Amino acid sequence: MARMEEEMENRISDRCPLHAIDNEDFEKCVSVLLDGVEYELIFLDNALPLDNMILEAMREEADAYIVTYSVTDRSSFEKAVDILFSLREKGITNTKAVILVGNKSDLARTREIATEEGKAVACSYECKFIETSAAINHNVDELLVGMVSQIRLKNRQKEKEENNRPAKTTSPSSSPFKKGGGSVKGSLRSSLRTKGIINRLLGKSGRSKSCDNLYVL
Repeated sequence: MARMEEEMENRISDRCPLHAIDNEDFEKCVSVLLDGVEYELIFLDNALPLDNMILEAMREEADAYIVTYSVTDRSSFEKAVDILFSLREKGITNTKAVILVGNKSDLARTREIATEEGKAVACSYECKFIETSAAINHNVDELLVGMVSQIRLKNRQKEKEENNRPAKTTSPSSSPFKKGGGSVKGSLRSSLRTKGIINRLLGKSGRSKSCDNLYVL
């Protein structure tokens, strides 16, 4: 976590070298204990363009993305927003754990990005948010544990969605709504649309309140 100024990817791995890893190495491993289970995180530190072929290959293996910026550097924040935009456009924020991290939170006098501004961006891109300080080790452990939590939650969500996929739809000829002249069917569609709108509004409100909670989706 020494270099937190650039986008990073991580994935949970069954195998990871346990020897000390130099900060200059491209690949870094960290052990994290959560709920009595030890996980090995492999960090791939990179500053490659999002459309780079190497990054595209790594993206298939990654379980989570950490997009970082310095709270004392407006340009790094703007770059982080661009990265979040690209991740969302590629559909990654829907399937992978994504965390926006504001680093150097200990430098209060030179801060340019307010905490609420970073949180607002995270909420708008439907990802998680936390501020850290690698220099004084503030919230670094919380970030690591929260990252594992987010990966597990995303994996469980994916499994649940796959298990809840609806069976084949009933053919029109056997539809119970056909004999009613379509009025019941139309009413049902209207009701579902209304329910969908309400759920989206409530969901958006819920996300805005929990984007800094790394232990819930």
